[in-house]
Amino acid sequence: MSSFPNYDEHGNRERVTRLAAMGVDVWGPERVYIGADVALENIAPGASLVNATLSGRETRIGSGSRIGASGHARVENCQIGRDVELGAGSYQNATLLDSVRVRGFAEIREGTLLEEYVDVAHSAAFKNTILTATVVTGSLIKFCDLFMSGGTSREDHSEVGSGAIHFNFDPRGDKWGSLIGDATGVLLRSAPVFIGGNSGLVAPVAVDFGAVVAAGSIVRQDVGANRVHGEVMRSQEAQPFDRGRYGMLGRKFIRTARLVGTLHALDAWYEHVRLPFATEDQKPLYEAARRQIGLHIAERSARLQNIISKLDRSLVKWEQSSGDHGALCVAEHRLLPANRERIGNALLEPGLPPAPPQELIEAYRKGDAAGGHVARVRGLDDSAAAAGADWLRTIAAEPPRSMAELVGAPKL
Repeated sequence: MSSFPNYDEHGNRERVTRLAAMGVDVWGPERVYIGADVALENIAPGASLVNATLSGRETRIGSGSRIGASGHARVENCQIGRDVELGAGSYQNATLLDSVRVRGFAEIREGTLLEEYVDVAHSAAFKNTILTATVVTGSLIKFCDLFMSGGTSREDHSEVGSGAIHFNFDPRGDKWGSLIGDATGVLLRSAPVFIGGNSGLVAPVAVDFGAVVAAGSIVRQDVGANRVHGEVMRSQEAQPFDRGRYGMLGRKFIRTARLVGTLHALDAWYEHVRLPFATEDQKPLYEAARRQIGLHIAERSARLQNIISKLDRSLVKWEQSSGDHGALCVAEHRLLPANRERIGNALLEPGLPPAPPQELIEAYRKGDAAGGHVARVRGLDDSAAAAGADWLRTIAAEPPRSMAELVGAPKL
């Protein structure tokens, strides 16, 4: 008699059998476990479950996708498009659109959206991270709280070298986000960004289209378009540090608002361009993409609110200091709490976006629907793409404009 008489007490074998009868390629109950909370009808015929544990009512897997290709993949409440390949790893509360590839040993968490043809090598960790279509990353990547776009195709894409890290936490325990490219990257007409291997981005920073970050560099300031960044050696002398004393925060708040503006523009792109022309199987994925964008926006707002709540102690210390810098910090430390509610509104509720240009909508509608979203975008004529870029920039510009006023800084 078996020592484990209740091995299948939760009905996994029955669910595996049902999926196989529905046309899903399941490699057997010894290698695949389907949780009782998974809606089997959301696993499309033609999907392949090689070595996987699936759970969560929100889990969806499209046709042609292959889960657990290089080892055990744990998938919980993820929305996965067609022809996606996931290797070993943990995938929780994330959205991965058509033809994404994650090769293995990944940790993909909530707030993450990987668009079409994103290719991720081994041992990557993402949370609150959005990579738009065709972005490629190497292995040993840690990207949390980041947006990245750029490039024109799978052959001309933004790329991150192996060993790159986004340093989102600072010594005070505050968490920041960074921006690589911007929302216009979804139009696939931007110069690619190259982030060299073993490099680091110290949040919050912005890296513009066409920029190159040399391998082994640390980015602490914004990198402009078509610039090469190679960090100059910093002083090795230890500097004083007071965890309870903040310096000037306005520039960091505006950078955060610039990231959030990009996220609002991306959300409008999904709402007004992608969703109206989505097929029935794409609509749940695009709606899930909007939820991921919303989670990232909410995270950025909450983090700024947390910083504002800690300024009382810092204000007392600056009030005891002398000099122009101390006076500037005192003024800003008083201004931010006074504008706290308006700062939150500037990020969360920047106002209704302008209507998308009809030229863009009509060109997208007439595009190659059979070829998918990327084919439609690449088929836009220059005039429609330019109108779309202007529309996205207009939406993205509002949060940083409002934030600059609220922190007393007219511009970055």
